[in-house]
Amino acid sequence: MKAFFLLLPLLMVQACKTTNNNTVSSSENSTEQMQTNTNTCPEGGVCTAEIQKGKKLVVKEDGTGALYPEITAGDNMVVIYSFLQKGPEGTVDGDYSETIHFEMPANIDELDKKGNGLQDVSLLYGKQCYCKGEAGFYKVDNGVLKVNKENGQLNIDLQFTVNETSHKVSRINRAIKL
Repeated sequence: MKAFFLLLPLLMVQACKTTNNNTVSSSENSTEQMQTNTNTCPEGGVCTAEIQKGKKLVVKEDGTGALYPEITAGDNMVVIYSFLQKGPEGTVDGDYSETIHFEMPANIDELDKKGNGLQDVSLLYGKQCYCKGEAGFYKVDNGVLKVNKENGQLNIDLQFTVNETSHKVSRINRAIKL
């Protein structure tokens, strides 16, 4: 019995081991790790962009009035852009991340939305951090989104602001392989 209690911490440490996969590609989802030295990825973080084909983005509201995204099966594609900044070593809740979600028709080659028209594509900004009163998801209705497909890639140019909270990502200018 004593041996079990001595081995228990070792088993727990081994169980926490994770794998490091930076890039995922498949016929349905395309994720691309972006270089941190690009001008649209804030300094000190890592940016990724993902396209989920055959999906639909549903913006839901929980019982407290907070928004959150749910990705379900559908005929469109959902684009997810993420920025992650690791917290100081030894902190549990020091990580900071921002995500941008939007949905667009899979068969469209060009998209141009601005202002309130951004909600036509359900543009949603999310802030995940230990920052009381600021973390959560927000609808974006202040900015310009231009998307076009060419040469097997999706070119995204988004410039936006969210008045309800501060944010580090305010521009995305990226090409993602389809």
